[in-house]
Amino acid sequence: MIGFQGKALVAIRFLRDLVVTGVAVCLLAILFAVTAADAHERIPVKVGAYEYSDVFYYEDGQPKGVVPQLIKLLNDLQEDYEFRLVETSSRRRYEDLLSGQLDLVLLDSATWEWQGLDVNFSDTLFTEVDLYVALASGEDPQALFSNVTSYPILCVLGFHYGFAGFNADPAFLQENFDVLLRYNEQEVLDGLLAGEAQIGIISAGFLTTKMSEQPELIDKLVFSVMPGGRYDLVSVLSRNSAISLEHFNQLIAKLKDSGAADHLWQHHHPDLPS
Repeated sequence: MIGFQGKALVAIRFLRDLVVTGVAVCLLAILFAVTAADAHERIPVKVGAYEYSDVFYYEDGQPKGVVPQLIKLLNDLQEDYEFRLVETSSRRRYEDLLSGQLDLVLLDSATWEWQGLDVNFSDTLFTEVDLYVALASGEDPQALFSNVTSYPILCVLGFHYGFAGFNADPAFLQENFDVLLRYNEQEVLDGLLAGEAQIGIISAGFLTTKMSEQPELIDKLVFSVMPGGRYDLVSVLSRNSAISLEHFNQLIAKLKDSGAADHLWQHHHPDLPS
């Protein structure tokens, strides 16, 4: 028979083994939890955006417009990727995408000088139009808009316009047309109101936003019935993008099928006053 002292030693060994086993189980549980967390850590996707219409702009130092809201929709839709906003410019976006500074440019057009570059284009998200805009006067505005290249035109540096065959090169524009290049559409509108030129080109999204914010503009401005340009907005993805073209298109399809994408676009594009 085992004496009292022997029984005590057996009990101590049992408790010791139990504690060790418990610690091991706890450590394994923690290791599993950390591994699981790492396995579900979102892959960052760098999303480039540049100031354009109500698609992307700053207000009181904060990014606003369709792009930041679309990024939120994409992040809320899934847990595999974290889409992160990265500011670029209309002229720098090509280099930033090709150099890996960006994974994709959100809301661009395949016709805007991407031809020949090693990139992919997503399915169409939205369609935007540019409008010729002038100050209201007693003259027939449509006669003015029927021959826009006969007049000075306020344009945005780096933007692509139908009257110029979508060539955004500043030297080309200034050599072939009477253009006044500005940094953004707000400066185009301000220049038009100040009488710097008879015609300005402004996107429908920007124009509707400004008219809703400043109703007095409705009586001050007239715009062309026929758009100065119509283009499908897509995303341009790097060949080395953190998200594949197929997966990105699947996410866009879900947003469109649910109506969330169209609701967002319509919120920023109310009907223009007739």
